[in-house]
Parts: sequence; C-alpha cells; structure tokens
Amino acid sequence: MHDLRHAMPTTTVTRRKHRRRGAFGALAGAALVLSACLGPVTKLDAIAPPRFAQTSDPAVVRVGGDYYIYGSNNQYRAPIRHVTDINRSYGDISYEGMPTKPAWTASNIQLWAPTVGQFGSRWVMFFSADRPNPPQPDNAQCIGRAWADSPAGPFTPEPSPVTCGLGGVGGALDPQLLWDATGAPHLLAALGNTESPLQSFPLDGDANIVGEPAVLLSRQHPWEYHFIEQPAMIWDPVHNNYILTYSAGKWWLADYSTGIARCMSPAGPCYSDPTGPWVSASAGRTGPGGMSFFYDADGAPRAILSSFAAGGESTNGGRSASLMYVKFDPAMALTVVK
Repeated sequence: MHDLRHAMPTTTVTRRKHRRRGAFGALAGAALVLSACLGPVTKLDAIAPPRFAQTSDPAVVRVGGDYYIYGSNNQYRAPIRHVTDINRSYGDISYEGMPTKPAWTASNIQLWAPTVGQFGSRWVMFFSADRPNPPQPDNAQCIGRAWADSPAGPFTPEPSPVTCGLGGVGGALDPQLLWDATGAPHLLAALGNTESPLQSFPLDGDANIVGEPAVLLSRQHPWEYHFIEQPAMIWDPVHNNYILTYSAGKWWLADYSTGIARCMSPAGPCYSDPTGPWVSASAGRTGPGGMSFFYDADGAPRAILSSFAAGGESTNGGRSASLMYVKFDPAMALTVVK
C-alpha cells in the first residue's frame, strides 16, 4: 500500500510569480460565520526539527516498509530519497528521479512540488514548471506529468503539460494527488489569474483530467497576503469530511505560513480559519509551507512540510523537511515526532 492511495533549488534561483486580482475574498464578519464550519483547531506550538535536508515542497509515498520522499529541484531536477526508517534524520541522500528534461519546460533543471501515486501498474508524477514565452508573463507555470514503473523512478515526462490553468493560459502549479473516501482520484492545484487559486480537478483511472476544476478556497484573511498555494487534503474520519492545508505569503520570507480549512468534499466547499495560520514560524524554523500527508507503516496519519533555519531564508535553497503526526480528535492538531 502507498500513501493516501495516493526545495526550491540549491543551485539555481527560481522565480515563482503569481498574478492576483482584487482584495480579500470575504468580509471579516462572513469569515467568522464560516469559521463555525471548520470546528476546533489546535495550532502547532513548535515546528519539529528537520528529518530530510534540502527538501522543499515534500511529498511521501509508502510501499510496504519503503518510503519515497519527493521534493522540488535541488542539485537534481526531481530529487528522490528512498528510506526504510521514516523516523530517522537524514542528510542530502537524494538521487535524480527524472534524467530527461521535459520538452515543454523553460529551464533545464526547474521542477516544483512533485506528487506521486499509482495508477494501475504504473506510477505517475505530476509536477509544475515554467513554460517558455507564456501568454501571461506573470503566470508562466504549467503542470506536467511523467511516468515510471516504480515509485523509485526513473520518471519519463510527457512532451506537453496537462494544464496551464484557466483558459489554458492563467498558470497552474503545486499539484497534489488525492484519493477520496470512495477511492476516486483528484488533482488539487493552485491556479493563477483568479481570486480563488485553490481548485480541484477530477481524474479518471488513467490519471487524466476529466472535468472542469472546482473552486476550493479564495484568499480571505490578511495573513494570506500575496498568494495562497500548495493545497493538500486528508480525510478526517472523525467528522467524515476533509482537512485542507495550504501555504500563504511569499515562500522565501520568514512569515510564509500554513493555513487550514475544512472541506465538505474534494470539490468543496471549504471553510478556512480566520484566526491565523495553523503553522507559523517557531522553534528556530521559519517559512513553514508545502505541507502534504501520508500514512506510515503503522497506519498513523502524518504530515510533512518544509521550512528554513531562522536567518537562512533564501530564494536559492536552504529548506528542509519536518514530520508531524496528525491528530483528528478532539481537535485538529499536529504533534511532534520524537
């Protein structure tokens, strides 16, 4: 079984631009009404010490007792780490998971926020990167797809992206695979040139997009300045609905943070927390973002996210990944892995 059925570069400076429209998407009074739908939330006191060095926008797949950790490009285009003990700390033990550059990407090494899952006998990786000569220069990102016979790779990219956002031009990034409680697959993403960036695409059994995206969440609160991105979901068996997490702000700054929302389905509607981020800078770690979820070999739900060492914020690498347990009852909480 694998998870949920389901770093920014250290050698190159990568720019992520997002076009934004309008002011915050809801009045404060409306946000307070919606917060009742989220329910109680316990915010993280201290970010856990990193377990995986030089790992940004992390995602984890488990197959039996083997764990595969994926992240944005570092010295490799698609770094993969293969470990059997998820509870140890590791240095940079990555290897190249995509030896061939996608034909449609503007940069040789750039690849962000990969997400991996099994479809039939093959494994798919969705990822984001800039395309050359985009029709909207501030929204250059597209989501691509690559295939492998194993979660260890190597992944072979398709020649064209699967989506470039609204109208095929508005930009799309930060894909995240989700299998819902019925076993149906979905692809979450952040879309540019819209007031409602977090959206969800339905997928078929071959990992193809088979419908229009559904809006999950808009920017609503002052701490969600600049942009919201990096959506991820996990099924909440206590409340029989879904928890959505997302990143807000500018990823290279210390106040980049992680928000939380509750969703009635993988297509929404979703209700976010107006009181502030679920995870913000703490314990000498800053800019926590790129959270995703998986289940460990004991069946425990886990979260993984990346952050900087305080004072080490940069657009050129430096983020590492930390692990936490997810606790659904009595309130949504993260607990530190000892």
